[in-house]
Amino acid sequence: MTMKLFDAHCHLQDPRILNKTPQLIATALDTGVVRFAVNGVSEKDWNLVKEMGESHQSVIPCFGLHPWFIEERTPNWFNTLKEFFQITPSAAVGEVGLDKGSHGKKIDFNDQVEVFQRQLELAKELNRPVSVHCVRAFGDLLEIMKSTGPFPAGVILHSFLGSAEMVPEFANLGAYFSFSGFLMSMKKEKATKMLKADFAGNRCT
Repeated sequence: MTMKLFDAHCHLQDPRILNKTPQLIATALDTGVVRFAVNGVSEKDWNLVKEMGESHQSVIPCFGLHPWFIEERTPNWFNTLKEFFQITPSAAVGEVGLDKGSHGKKIDFNDQVEVFQRQLELAKELNRPVSVHCVRAFGDLLEIMKSTGPFPAGVILHSFLGSAEMVPEFANLGAYFSFSGFLMSMKKEKATKMLKADFAGNRCT
């Protein structure tokens, strides 16, 4: 029996692979991946993500303004975002978040916080799951989530690299944790402690 898997975070609308997306989905389905959460990152790709969800039953569309792209947003971005959720009941919120990394530090952090908080509040209002990108800003993220949460529909902290001590606090707000290859950049002791905390609460995706 093939194990059923859920790709909780991907960008199948990426122009670099878009022409191969149908083939990628078909191959993944054959190997047991039954759902794909396709995360939009800016106003420019929300419609493409929506169309992908309509064309592929396995795709769960996600609409959000990623912190890297907030400077490109239009004055009407938030109303446009709400309209996408109104016409796409199955959609989740994402990819949204905060970034103080090498790329994110070029973008005004107060602006990032404002955009992120509005989307987080919308997710709670609509009771939609949220996919969160966070780089070197886990303290800020936790405070914002505390002020807005909890989130019964769930929050996925994509590529989590926060501390073990933060795990229970995030989990109490409705968070789940996913990991990427960046985990290998952490010190072994810190990574082990953090992973034990995640698995102990059965909050890994």
